[in-house]
Amino acid sequence: MVRVRLLAAAILAAGLTLAAGIPARAVVPPVPDPAKDRVVSLWPAQMPAAGISGQYGPSGDGFLTLPYLGDWHIVTSIFDHCSPTYGQNGRICRFDGVVAEAGPNDPAGLYQGYPLTPGGKNDLYYEGHDGYDLSLYFEQVLAAADGLVSYADWATPGCATCSFGQGIRLDHGNGFDTLYGHLSRLLVSRGQWVRRGQVIGISGKTGSVSGAHLHFGVYRHATWNPIDPFGWSGPGRDPWPEDVGNLWLGGAAHTPNVAIPKVAVRAVPVTGSYDVQVSWSSPGDSVTYDLTEYADGASGAPLLAGSTDTTAVVRGQPDHSMWFLVTAHTSLGLWDRGASPLVGFSLPARSKGPL
Repeated sequence: MVRVRLLAAAILAAGLTLAAGIPARAVVPPVPDPAKDRVVSLWPAQMPAAGISGQYGPSGDGFLTLPYLGDWHIVTSIFDHCSPTYGQNGRICRFDGVVAEAGPNDPAGLYQGYPLTPGGKNDLYYEGHDGYDLSLYFEQVLAAADGLVSYADWATPGCATCSFGQGIRLDHGNGFDTLYGHLSRLLVSRGQWVRRGQVIGISGKTGSVSGAHLHFGVYRHATWNPIDPFGWSGPGRDPWPEDVGNLWLGGAAHTPNVAIPKVAVRAVPVTGSYDVQVSWSSPGDSVTYDLTEYADGASGAPLLAGSTDTTAVVRGQPDHSMWFLVTAHTSLGLWDRGASPLVGFSLPARSKGPL
């Protein structure tokens, strides 16, 4: 269970409870509110410059990739090596040995940011955290590796604001699980096998949170003890004895190497007729397409669904205009949409006869 920083810097705390195997009750996730939730630029960057893309520890033995695609997302709370048990001991320890300690402006009982002792400008958030908070604002969440969905449900059935809200747990078959918490939507179910980079849910703010984000955690399968996928690269012995070293694929935290769909659509009138030649394309793995026609501002008329076709001829009408929307879906659940230019047909000019 995790939290992100409010602009007032106070972060509440709650215990992690996992109600595995309990059927979910009817719960309505909170509605996204961009004016209140998307304050990404003001959150502190809690990782060193190389922490999310550089290399720490041994490489070659890891298996994880980041649970998102696209641009780098700010880390708003880190794994606390000093006590990743949601308890308090007055300090936060980052994987590279950076330590932040509680000061006079950190009242007891509040999970606030602790100032960085090496003279850094940002604080570290928050004490006792057992994973990483990533600033994903109602975005696609991806499986960090191949695995079996062992849990996809509410942490506390009947409560949309308890613990990590809606979450997914993947068993990777190698002694480690990953947890994806605070989701607004679940797109997989228990017992389903998923692949690296597959869309498994949409991030959100269900559970005990102060803003939309993703809690990403790695745990030992047998004991559910948390571990840091970055391992420990600081001086001396790791304060948290459960860690096993760097678990990132190739030794660095990168997004998965999957083709991202990007749709291109063309619509060209066929000479001498009212037909329109529509064609489309997109990169991606096993792409299928939906084609929808829009005419004169009317609601869309579906023409194709789940098709592998990349071209179609559509009949137009004189003195009417039309355009086309194509949605591409990949086998990993990624999707993109593209629209064609507007195509119009005019009535032939009338010949002038006698008055």
